[in-house]
Amino acid sequence: MRFRHTVLTVGLAVAAAGLPMAGTAAAGEKPAAGWITATDYSSGSPALAALDPVSGDVTGPFAQNAEDGVVSPKGSAVAYIQRDDTCIPQDEGCMYARNLVVADTDGSDQRVLVQGVQPEMGGSPYVGQPDWSPDGRRIVYSSPRGMEWVNTDGTGQEVLTTAGGAGTFSPDGRSIAFVRTTSQETPDGWKSSRDVWIMDTATRQVRQISTAGNALSGPVDWSPDGQRIVYTTEYGLSVVAVATGAVTELQSGWTTPLSGIRGPVFSPDGTRIAFSAMDDFAYTRSTYAVDAADGRNPRVLTAQAVIPTDWRTK
Repeated sequence: MRFRHTVLTVGLAVAAAGLPMAGTAAAGEKPAAGWITATDYSSGSPALAALDPVSGDVTGPFAQNAEDGVVSPKGSAVAYIQRDDTCIPQDEGCMYARNLVVADTDGSDQRVLVQGVQPEMGGSPYVGQPDWSPDGRRIVYSSPRGMEWVNTDGTGQEVLTTAGGAGTFSPDGRSIAFVRTTSQETPDGWKSSRDVWIMDTATRQVRQISTAGNALSGPVDWSPDGQRIVYTTEYGLSVVAVATGAVTELQSGWTTPLSGIRGPVFSPDGTRIAFSAMDDFAYTRSTYAVDAADGRNPRVLTAQAVIPTDWRTK
């Protein structure tokens, strides 16, 4: 496999959303630079791609039938989830495993690091949503068993917790943030809630960060300074302060209602957050960026159906 670098020109209209496109910054506004790794679903099958947050150009595909791509800290390798071509026979047709794959960024030395794990209740074997440790030695990922990690040489595979799924390393590598589901008994029966928790990578001790109980399962992202975590909720998008647990709801000032938010990631300077969402007026999915402090200044980065996985400096 070779990574191809083809610019996909995006000309879809977003006038219905009433939001500016990438490349049309208001006077005095400097768009956050760098580039965003993403999964492109515009062709119907997932593929690895890159998004320029300034121009809105989508580059790719770099790998077909692949998703959740993240580049290593040194920029020399990429980890992603790829559907296996081997048929697992069923009564009708086939199912296919989704494996954790690591390759050099030029597409060479491609290897399966972790095979898909079979769910207890049946279905296709899978792992998903990888993230590199800042020192590049480990990758954390989700599986039917919970949140796991593995050394990049394939050794040291370990289930860190059965109560969480996708994990994201803190910038200093000392913690992993994840969404945990808990159940509480109430007078009306048992009630489940989901919040952001962090795990100490040395002690495996966990600590609850958010308390509203409205987080959605899926990857979260740390701000570059390690002081905030962005996550999706039942109502939109929130940022929680790690030290205090104070939550800022970013969607409160949006004039265009957005739903189905996925893949929130901080910009390298921590001032913006990119994410994919559905415009409830136009019924179209686009990738947006908003101010990280308060959710203001929403901007359409691209009207192509791409889900961010990371935002890096060039």
